[in-house]
Amino acid sequence: MAHGPIRLGLCLAAFAPAGLGGALRSAGQAGVDVVDLPADSTFELVDPQRLDDPAHHAELRAALDSAHIRVGCVSNSRDTQLVLGPHGPHTDPVLAGTAEEKREYGMRAALGTVRLAAGLGAPLVRLMLGVPDLGRWLSWWGSDVSWSDNVEAWCSAAKPALELATELGVRVVVEPHPKQVAYDPASARALLTAAEGVGLCVDPANLAAVGHDPVNAVRGWGADLAAVHAKDLQIWREPSEPRGAGWSRYGPGPAIRFRALGSGSLPWAEIVAALLDEDYRGVIYVEHEDALLPTDQGATNSLAVLRRLLPSAGAQGRTW
Repeated sequence: MAHGPIRLGLCLAAFAPAGLGGALRSAGQAGVDVVDLPADSTFELVDPQRLDDPAHHAELRAALDSAHIRVGCVSNSRDTQLVLGPHGPHTDPVLAGTAEEKREYGMRAALGTVRLAAGLGAPLVRLMLGVPDLGRWLSWWGSDVSWSDNVEAWCSAAKPALELATELGVRVVVEPHPKQVAYDPASARALLTAAEGVGLCVDPANLAAVGHDPVNAVRGWGADLAAVHAKDLQIWREPSEPRGAGWSRYGPGPAIRFRALGSGSLPWAEIVAALLDEDYRGVIYVEHEDALLPTDQGATNSLAVLRRLLPSAGAQGRTW
């Protein structure tokens, strides 16, 4: 439930195997009343063929009302990835086809996700549109191509979704991630400057995984910071390959794996304090990606950490 100016929520992606009803029950049992609802076809929590169907919106609203849960953000990170790609075999598990077929599929999903957010009364829609060329991370001798070309491509490709969101009163947010045009603080600032009205969803663990300070990751955004994701992080620093489940790599750095809060190395007490200092007034969504813990246990652990750190009422300040 609410904790002072900041609310606690749950990303439902990890609960998808239980279906929408089971996911909403888990959210209620965890004591949250706001969720990030993924619209990706791979999760099957909503009907991907009916994202723009008002009748489907009504069905979903009835299920949400029955569970006493509202949707704070509708997200799509897999189908919409095909807007900018990559358009080769990397994204064939979502849709096998030509680059043009993939782009059209991704855009239909993006527009449908915006309409679904509006139909559910969600103020935010988080779209992950992919990235045209990861090679632009580096500078190449004799070339004037840079990451700004990816930002321009994002603005051009996102225009239909941004226009529809404005029309329907929904705010588009982006999440810095190595598979996106906004992948670090600098590229996120460049995209927000180029795309007026777009907001930011910050996941400190994603940024820490590529070497950025997780506390500074939530500072300095002002009104642009619209949502926060919460998970913890382990970084493998040994010369040998890591053992155990859940390890991956975000680029050429060391192996990383995400954990429930309290099971990794991120300073969540400092992160929460920074959010309070920044007068953040949104939701912190727990995102369970811990391969070592059952989903319900991991989410419960993470929420418990945040509840200890967030004020339950207005702080009194020094009284002596």
